[in-house]
Amino acid sequence: MLESTNRYGLNMKKKVLLGLVLCLSLLNACVTVPKDGKPKEVNPQTENQQELSRALNELKGEYAGIDFEKTEQTIKSVSAGDMNVIKDVMNDPNKYVPPVLLAYAEQVFQAGHPEVAMFWYYTAQLRARSDANKSLDKSVQRGVTALSVRFGTNIGTYAEQHLDQLELVMQKVLSWDEQSERNYNPKWVALLGEEAKFSQKVRFVDASKYKQVDEETRRGWKIGFDSAIRQLREEAANNKTED
Repeated sequence: MLESTNRYGLNMKKKVLLGLVLCLSLLNACVTVPKDGKPKEVNPQTENQQELSRALNELKGEYAGIDFEKTEQTIKSVSAGDMNVIKDVMNDPNKYVPPVLLAYAEQVFQAGHPEVAMFWYYTAQLRARSDANKSLDKSVQRGVTALSVRFGTNIGTYAEQHLDQLELVMQKVLSWDEQSERNYNPKWVALLGEEAKFSQKVRFVDASKYKQVDEETRRGWKIGFDSAIRQLREEAANNKTED
């Protein structure tokens, strides 16, 4: 399975982590259990502390303008098998951010279409990395690398076991992405960075450079993939020789 370890996300040998984590967990009350067996709260939050905790968890400034609640609901609906939402993703995938495509890919795989699932799985990875490359908050790269604990484990395993299919799929991914118009806000990815916790301004390259960054990412992705697929084939050949 692909592991994203650089700005192109192309160290292929290890597992990709994919899950969204945004909120801070601060100032929670602690609970202890005394000898009588009755739980007892220690240092419960005062009203002021609760207000401070809520404030720390609130996105500010430009971050607050990035509407991710709808995306989260879409992911939940797709993961739950809501066919109305799934059909909408099928009919207009370019309007959805990469995490939605990851959820969709998993549903497709579970429905018994692994090759199609690989296409959307790696399309989502490519676009997520490309969006991260537009961010000037370098911690966003780590956020994208940690984006997918929830999705794609079986897809990645299947891909490693079917390298011929994987090569064809990756060619289609790169070609389709180059010819398609992304109709979503790439700044969704800024929410994965550390700056989202305290900053009000989303630091991003100018929109006029988006297509350039996309092209550079595709080029880097292909170079890394070609190298990785050679390594995987060599390892497969060595394993057969040893057998």
